[in-house]
Amino acid sequence: MSATSAPIQIAGNFLGNLVRRRGLIMNLVARDFKQRYIGSSMGWLWAIVHPIVLLVSYTFVFAIIFKVRLGPEAGTPHFAIFLFAGILPWLLFQETVQRSANSMVDYSNLITKSVFPAELIPISIFLSNVLNHLLGILILVAVVAGLTQKLSGLVVLLPVYILFLGMFTLGVSWLVSSLNVFLRDTAQALTIALTFWFWFTPIFFTADRIPTQLRFLAQINPLAGVVSAYRSCILSASAPSAADMAWLALISGATFVAGGLFFRHSKRAFGDVL
Repeated sequence: MSATSAPIQIAGNFLGNLVRRRGLIMNLVARDFKQRYIGSSMGWLWAIVHPIVLLVSYTFVFAIIFKVRLGPEAGTPHFAIFLFAGILPWLLFQETVQRSANSMVDYSNLITKSVFPAELIPISIFLSNVLNHLLGILILVAVVAGLTQKLSGLVVLLPVYILFLGMFTLGVSWLVSSLNVFLRDTAQALTIALTFWFWFTPIFFTADRIPTQLRFLAQINPLAGVVSAYRSCILSASAPSAADMAWLALISGATFVAGGLFFRHSKRAFGDVL
């Protein structure tokens, strides 16, 4: 096996194992989703209430209190809708990565006492978060359709960008969850990194508001590309550029494979450390 083909073959075997274990993944997703609302009388309905409250809050603060007005490049005059479309993908990324950082420690009893595929834990966390994410998207699409009396056909591209976001998120999640096993400061440092990452992602503003000398940060930021694509697909009739989609696919795929390979190599020592 050549040095060039080895990583590709390892990555292929890794993905094949994930497909074969899809039943276990679904069980973990169901378990994670139920645990969020265990003991709650409303149960999973809270997953609908939370994005609605978020949307109403943004509308009150920015549309009524601050009276924010957007330019035509935003795709909508409603700041709350503009912000909600941008913050949905960020919340999916942030919550998955933050919860995954401590996941190996949280599941240490299971990992150390049985032959358990630990790489499935971040996957189950992401898929559980996707359920809430999809509910948020449905609410946003319904509100946009109600306000504008029309809806762009580009919404059919959203699953593609959710896939790209998922690949990138899982790659980062595998990386930080592995590092946190050996260096417990990783989860704390991650919180700081995500704070800076959030403000360098054009969520509260459009990318053209970033100073020219710093605009490259948005261009290399996968989350900025996803946020922009969400707004294009939901709020405007302008399709995301093919070049941006290709770049996002490339960096998401590379992060997914690199994170998976790093996790696969690191987990051999999990039992000794945990």
